[in-house]
Amino acid sequence: MKLLSPASANTKTRKSAEKAKEYRIVSLMLSPADSGGGRTNCANASPGCTAGCVGNDSTGLALVFRRIGESRREKTRWMHADRAGFIKQLIAELEDEQRISEREGVTLVARLNCFSDLNFYSVIRRFPEMIAYDYSKVYNRLLDPEKPENYFITASWSERPADQKRCAELLRAGENVAVPFYEDGPFTGNRALNQRLPKTWTIDGLTVKVEDGDDSDLRFLDRRAKPGQPGYCIGLRLKAGTSAGRLAAIQSGFAHRVE
Repeated sequence: MKLLSPASANTKTRKSAEKAKEYRIVSLMLSPADSGGGRTNCANASPGCTAGCVGNDSTGLALVFRRIGESRREKTRWMHADRAGFIKQLIAELEDEQRISEREGVTLVARLNCFSDLNFYSVIRRFPEMIAYDYSKVYNRLLDPEKPENYFITASWSERPADQKRCAELLRAGENVAVPFYEDGPFTGNRALNQRLPKTWTIDGLTVKVEDGDDSDLRFLDRRAKPGQPGYCIGLRLKAGTSAGRLAAIQSGFAHRVE
């Protein structure tokens, strides 16, 4: 079973690859949260993010091709049943991708948590010339001194008060936080990208600038805060394959309404 997917397999990474030719982008697409059965792939997942996750079977190509969701679950089951074998295969595929990148004269970029939120430090450290990036609700990772230097993490917003407090703290520490926004209307499926984003966003008395996170998925290219300045809000338009999933994400408080 092949674990890594090319940029063309995901809407955002495909768009990123078309704009940034200097990168070879690959991703690991596991099933989100506990949808693979057994142990969860997202230890800090909230009900709102689970309902609105773009890795669900009701979103994107997985809505049309059932095999896509099953493939993600198969990879998850393998990882939980035989982690050593799974990691060995992942490393072997990344070695192949690194050789191709060097031959093509581009930089290898890997998102190993396309729909999951797992710790792949040991794998990332083996590829110092590779750039790795992810979103995470395991907020301690962002300021973890053990985090590999070539690993860029953007905090992921949650509707839970405790998580929101941590997001505010991370912004004050200069880290970036990804936040979903929505407008009233039938913005499901491809229409989700028609929603506007605000210019600024305020949390816990702190107002920060909003960057368009849907323009590219390459979060390591986002603007970073200058010393002593707060980080940026990476605005993401709420995406849901069904009206029910969209409503659940909104009602939970996971997404913010654009006035």
